[in-house]
Amino acid sequence: MGFGELMKYTPNLNLKKPEGTESVLISDINENMEVLDTAVSELQKGTASIPDLETEDKTIGGAINEVKNEVINVRQEIESHVINPMPHIYTNSDNNKKYRIGFGVDAGGFYYIQQEVE
Repeated sequence: MGFGELMKYTPNLNLKKPEGTESVLISDINENMEVLDTAVSELQKGTASIPDLETEDKTIGGAINEVKNEVINVRQEIESHVINPMPHIYTNSDNNKKYRIGFGVDAGGFYYIQQEVE
């Protein structure tokens, strides 16, 4: 590289990128190899951060675990609705009594259920 010229770098990993006619230093090659080794290792371990992920954890493994945990939570909520068809309770502001509410199904279709909680 001539005097006053600046080294070019790759856009993603900032690797040194000499032109075809420039001399290359072994130390530059070694630095590039270290950067590549670290990046590949992070990918293999699932520890590389991906900012575009819409999860709290920005690593692949962490994001997958977050989604898995959310699926488990939703599944448990659905199962509790199957076991207890009237899981919701509210207080009627007119009479201050508590009621359980739910829905049922019969040959005529869906129907609304309300029971006073004692």
